[in-house]
Formats: sequence, C-alpha cells, structure tokens
Amino acid sequence: MTERRKRRSLSSGDRIGKYQLDKIIHQGKYRTIYKAHDPFLERDVAIKISQFPENQEGEENSQQLRNSFFLETRAIGQLQHPNIVSVYDAGIGDRQTFIVMEYIEAKSLATIMSEVEELPVSKAIDIIFKCCKALEYAHSKNVVHRDIKPANILITKDGNVKIVDFGIAKVRDEIDTLSSGLFGSPLYMAPEQIEEKEVSPSTDLYALGVVLYELLTGEKIFEADNVHTHMYKILNEKPKPLSKFGVEHAEKIQPIIDQALEKQQDQRYPAAADFATAIRSVDIALRYEEAEIIKRVNTDQAGMLGFFKDFSQKQLSEFVDLATWLRISKDETILSAGEIYQTFYVVVGGKAIVYKLNEPVKTLSEGDCFGEVGLLRNENSSTSVVASTDMLLMKLTTSDLDDMSTELQSEFYKSVAHSLIKRLADHKITADKAA
Repeated sequence: MTERRKRRSLSSGDRIGKYQLDKIIHQGKYRTIYKAHDPFLERDVAIKISQFPENQEGEENSQQLRNSFFLETRAIGQLQHPNIVSVYDAGIGDRQTFIVMEYIEAKSLATIMSEVEELPVSKAIDIIFKCCKALEYAHSKNVVHRDIKPANILITKDGNVKIVDFGIAKVRDEIDTLSSGLFGSPLYMAPEQIEEKEVSPSTDLYALGVVLYELLTGEKIFEADNVHTHMYKILNEKPKPLSKFGVEHAEKIQPIIDQALEKQQDQRYPAAADFATAIRSVDIALRYEEAEIIKRVNTDQAGMLGFFKDFSQKQLSEFVDLATWLRISKDETILSAGEIYQTFYVVVGGKAIVYKLNEPVKTLSEGDCFGEVGLLRNENSSTSVVASTDMLLMKLTTSDLDDMSTELQSEFYKSVAHSLIKRLADHKITADKAA
C-alpha cells in the first residue's frame, strides 16, 4: 500500500478516539482537517490529523510533525480569545497526531479574496482590527504566530474573524523545537524571517500589513516571477503606494501600511494594540465623514417636504440631528389604536394608511405628519397607522422636544398647527361630500 493511500485511509464514519469523522474540510500533504462529531458533548468539531510519512525522508519529517504538534498544542492551548480558534483536545500515536478544535462555519480570507477583486475599505479595516486584537492577546501570552496570511484567517457568516494554524508559532523564551530554516509563507514573511533572525510580535504585524495591502489593492505586495525575487524585494524595495491602485481614502491608510511594513522591527508598531488604534482611528474618521454626507443628504431630502417649508436652514439642520430615521416595511403597524404614543412622525418617503374603527380614513404620503396628539397631549391614539409601502420616517420623542432650541420649538409647533388645521379642513370637506 502506498504512502498516498495510507494517508487517505481515514474516511467518513471512522473514529479518532471518541470523535466520529464526517467529511474532509482541507487536504494537505501531511495534514488533513476533518469535520467530526463529539458524541459525549453533542457538538461538531474540527480535527486536524497529521500522518507521519514512511519513506526515506520520513524520520526527519515525522520528527518535524511531532515538534509542530507539540508547539501548536502548547501555544494555542493557552489562548482563549473570541478571534482565535479554540482547542478542545489533542493526542499522539505511533504514526499520527490529532488536534481537536472548534468547528467554524466560515470561509478563509484567501477564498474570499479569490472571489472578489478587493474588499470595501470599511470591511478590510474591520478584519484587520479584529486580527490585531487576536494578536494583541496572543503576544501577551508570549506567542508569535509566524504565519499570518489570508489562508489562516477565517471569516464566519456573521463577520467574525478567527485566526487559525499555530503550527509554526514561536513561544517566546522557549527553545525553538523546529529545525533551522525559513518558517512562514514567503509572500508574507517579514525581513527578519528571510534573514533567519529572531522574530518578535512585530513579525506578525508586518504580515498583517501585507494582508491589509492585498485586501485594499487586490494585488500581491510585490510583482515577482519567483519566490527568490519576491524575497529580495521584501528586503530591499518598497511596495507601490495605494494611490496607484485607486484605493479609496488611500491618503489616510497609507501611513499605517508604511509603518507596518518597515524593514526594521523597531520602526514598526510597538505592539498590536498600537496597530489596532491606528486602524480604528481611520475607521472613526471615515464613519464621521460618511455621517456628515448622510446628514447633508437627509437635510436636503427633508428640506423638500411641505412640513418644513417655513423652517430656516439652521432649524432644519437641528431637526435632522435630533430626529431618529426609521425604515419601515410594507404592512408594518406604526401606531395602534388605544395605545399612548409620545412620538411624532414625518413621512419622508413611502405611504401609510390611517385606520379608524378598522376602516381606512386617510392616506399619508411624503411631507405628512402624524402622532402629534400623543406627543402633545399624552392621549390614547384613536387611529391606527399601517405602512402600505416601504417607508422612511423621521421620529421625534418628548425628550427630543425638550432638547430643541426655543427657535426650533416655535417653528415646529407652528408647522404642527398648520398640519392640524389642514387635516380638519380636509375632514370637513369629506364629511360635507358624504352628507
């Protein structure tokens, strides 16, 4: 039986200890990751099984696999963090080792990057920030990952990040049990890894800077025909600036990447927390800019509504700041008869129907308002309001009224009075026609 066939002898239904194998998640040269089931705790798990080779290079590789196994279990066994995969169990036999980990429904970042040319800046920032928090924790436990790359970053369905594969991690202040040589993935190696110098937490931050660069540009950090050329460029060249790729907000992000990718370790971020702070500051700045844009759009949109026709620009802007903007789905009940609502609404978009005694009495559309009785007089609503289309509303509460400037309050009450007078006039016309 060949070595290749031996490595594939495990299949669905087989057991490793108490764990029943289900299916292969990932197949490597010596390592295979299976989805499996723990019947005692009734949960799915992932099991990474390393099969020792049986050929002329077998003994050396087997020892490497053993060392990697002990290194990974020792490193990750002490790490309990929401952004790092959890280890539940581990074991070793004559010809194999296994590590039992939490099972995660997720895609690797490498897979996601192969499906899209580049990620939105906000998404890239969120991923890198969460990686920073994971590394900050790992480094506090004296663990340096040494192989940060897209394939070792999982993204769950709800957007959480999990760093995996601590197989070549360095536990600082301990003897490195792996044989000498280069450790890591060449495309993401820091200069000190290529030069086989001592690694540090900044080694992981360099790799994370490379990942951020790729996320934003959709390109490798250096163009090279082979690994050796790529390594030479890591040691001697700087990558193309983000602006060359038309990256949004490049001027804000470029300094962060520049510091993460410094050739000298002591010139990079001192710690993952500093990298996280820098990337978060960009996120905050971008969110502020986005909020200002939305505010301007909302102000312009509200200014076209009849309710605000006599408001000054200053008063309109204050109202927009105070109001809560709500998206309402078709057929959703906004107000119910008999309830007390201390809220006031202005229809920005869409339509709603007002019901009294279960009969439709009025259609509300853009510029109309409702809820003033409950807001001003704290009385039960005599009508129900149900969205007849998807809607966009502005909502005010009594506390919002208290926060209004005197000038805005005056204009607001005036506009509400005009709306009430118009509604009463419309009601009289309808009643006269019915008579």
